[in-house]
Amino acid sequence: MSRYYLIASLPTLSLEQPPQITAEAFLLSCREQLGRAEAEAAEALMTGAGSAHPFVSAWREKDTLLRNAVAKARARAAGADASRWLRHAQGCDAQVERLAEDAMQQPDPAKQERALDKARWVAVEGLQGLDPMGANVPLAYAVKLALALRWAALDAGRGQEAFDGLTRLPEGLVTL
Repeated sequence: MSRYYLIASLPTLSLEQPPQITAEAFLLSCREQLGRAEAEAAEALMTGAGSAHPFVSAWREKDTLLRNAVAKARARAAGADASRWLRHAQGCDAQVERLAEDAMQQPDPAKQERALDKARWVAVEGLQGLDPMGANVPLAYAVKLALALRWAALDAGRGQEAFDGLTRLPEGLVTL
């Protein structure tokens, strides 16, 4: 098992380009090159499965802080109270809150979502640490890969089909 080999073999990721690795290939490499606890943590980060691993807990805490910041910004814009949408989170993170606030200033929902995922990217890099071969690097990579795969899977044609299906009136329905 070699974390160093795994990290060195991983392709660079970006939200703007489809990843050059699949989730399955990454998780297989994690199972082969990492200890059981780290491989299970990587899988939990990619699938949303439960995990007591400290990095998974720290990441989910950061993501909750970001989601809470978004809920507050949306509620403020709507003149509503955000408390019903807020989830329990320990502490605070001014950088995450600022990034969420900046994201909510984007002119359309797609740009907001991309900016929020960039904020997630920054947050997980903070958890990763400065050591390029550190123990948290593969776990941060799992989060980044999940984000990159999400954006790669978006397809305007399929989105339009889904929208049309949801907004199409049933046959024979009379509207006024």
